[in-house]
Amino acid sequence: MSENDRALAADNGWEDAASVLDSYRALQEGMNNMVMLPDEAANPEEHSAFYEDISKSWTPKNGYRFAMPEGLPESFPYDQAFAEEASGWFKDAGLHPDAAQRLHDSWVGKMAEQYAAHEQQVHSRTEAENHAAETAHQELVREYCEVESDAYQNVVAKADRALTSLKAAGLDITGWFADKGALTQPDPAGLQRVSDPMAVKLLAFIHDRSFAEDGLSGITDASQGTNPFDSGSLNLKEQSEVLERNPSRARQMIVVAGRDPKLFRL
Repeated sequence: MSENDRALAADNGWEDAASVLDSYRALQEGMNNMVMLPDEAANPEEHSAFYEDISKSWTPKNGYRFAMPEGLPESFPYDQAFAEEASGWFKDAGLHPDAAQRLHDSWVGKMAEQYAAHEQQVHSRTEAENHAAETAHQELVREYCEVESDAYQNVVAKADRALTSLKAAGLDITGWFADKGALTQPDPAGLQRVSDPMAVKLLAFIHDRSFAEDGLSGITDASQGTNPFDSGSLNLKEQSEVLERNPSRARQMIVVAGRDPKLFRL
């Protein structure tokens, strides 16, 4: 035997031919239990079967236990139920625990980014609404004096009554005002604030023109078919009363009825 062969025999503990054969039998038994890597000619089914076979050695039987990534916002709403559901998907896919953890961290990180962006948008919108509401309040104060003054309280009461009356007539413009930025979006309690003083002035104007006398507007009368100037519901007595009591309202009702105010000397 060469020196190399003698060294190999010594390293493997071979003292005679029988020990060499015993070593070879052990090697064969070990190779029979080995999972063979598919060669280049293997089809997709063979590759899939290979992966399924080897993944059994590392797939946790009781599901994955994920560690939380660092740097998450304190208020981040971690979805434990979804994480458990995803754990089942990872198990079915035979993912190694390290790969499952990386995928989990990527998912949580993306959700955290979106959550932080949403929180920033909400914060910015709230700040903008607060600033607009305060600016509107100060403008109304400059024009109508302090909140406790009769002028301020009167214009606010007019605006509120006009808004309520329009809503009762089937014309709820609260959402429209909010969309236009004249009112803030409702808070959790459903309350809104004025963010454009023009809304208050407009509603007060509508009140003075249409609701000041008895709460019945030309808009309401016309929509309900009780316009005394309408050809389908003529009422000379009511016409005379409206013309005498509120010419501006009478003009509005005449126009709604499709008639010429000049015929009534307006």
